[in-house]
Amino acid sequence: MAAACRICGNTEGNQAFFPKEMMFGWREEFEYLECARCGCLQIARIPDDLAKYYPSDGYYSYKAPKRKRDPAWLLKLRHERTRYFLGEFSVVGAALGAISRRPEHFDWLRGRASLDSRILDVGCGAGGLLLKLQREGFRSLLGADPFIQADIDYGNGVKILKRGIEQLDGRYDFIMLHHSFEHVRDPASSLRSLALALAPKGTLLIRVPVADSHARRTYGIQWYQWDAPRHLYLHTRKSMQLLAAGAGMEIAGVVHDSSGQQFSSSELYLRGVPYIEHGKYRPDRGSDARPDAFEQAEWDGFQARAAELNRKGEGDSACFYLRAR
Repeated sequence: MAAACRICGNTEGNQAFFPKEMMFGWREEFEYLECARCGCLQIARIPDDLAKYYPSDGYYSYKAPKRKRDPAWLLKLRHERTRYFLGEFSVVGAALGAISRRPEHFDWLRGRASLDSRILDVGCGAGGLLLKLQREGFRSLLGADPFIQADIDYGNGVKILKRGIEQLDGRYDFIMLHHSFEHVRDPASSLRSLALALAPKGTLLIRVPVADSHARRTYGIQWYQWDAPRHLYLHTRKSMQLLAAGAGMEIAGVVHDSSGQQFSSSELYLRGVPYIEHGKYRPDRGSDARPDAFEQAEWDGFQARAAELNRKGEGDSACFYLRAR
């Protein structure tokens, strides 16, 4: 009997694919199954030594974030700007907002969180995003990541716990997983645990690569978001709907937020270039750029194509907003 999909249980018509580890260029091959019913891509067997593929000296999310120590007056101004970006009008905040760029995380949080919201970032690595949020005035911030070496306490109210989803305590108003849900071993169980950790009327944001996308269809196993074997599951809208229903939740909204990297990095995988070398191919590297780096016009074209795909719901990354039913 064919292997069953671990999301919907389907055994009919499932296909096998064999992408390689390309972040570090180890080129080890892994078998993945594509479900013919829900479309989810999933690794056939999770490696026993999975931690080996997250080296603390090489995996990007575990590098210590840069610490900024802004003066108190500047922090107060930043907090006024944050309130404005979250939808609370003030003259000072509006003036600051008009002259500054709005970071993308305010798009996730606007209408869903305030400065007093209890915010949990799951799979946050060393906690770089939480440190940014702390500088912007958010007061209740916690991170969790099972792959960090030990708990981290930054001494400013931001703590990162070396824990998995099932080990967390408390209730949170806004829980976010930025490209970490595709790394969990049992997404159904994890989503049930997240639902229990969500406060009444709270929001769960799951930001993941999506397999039902233009880039995945175009590049096949060279699609850079495959990221074997770290990405254990690459979901579709349908597989996310099934998981949400199983956890007593519903998808309140989906926003595609892919970038031009779906083209640039996938094209480099076609050339056999490991991910850790991709920075050398940017057109803005100047004298450090490779002779065969992308031209600026080509790079700009990647970004424009990504924006169009996002508008059509075809980008290769999406934010799923979930609430309790």
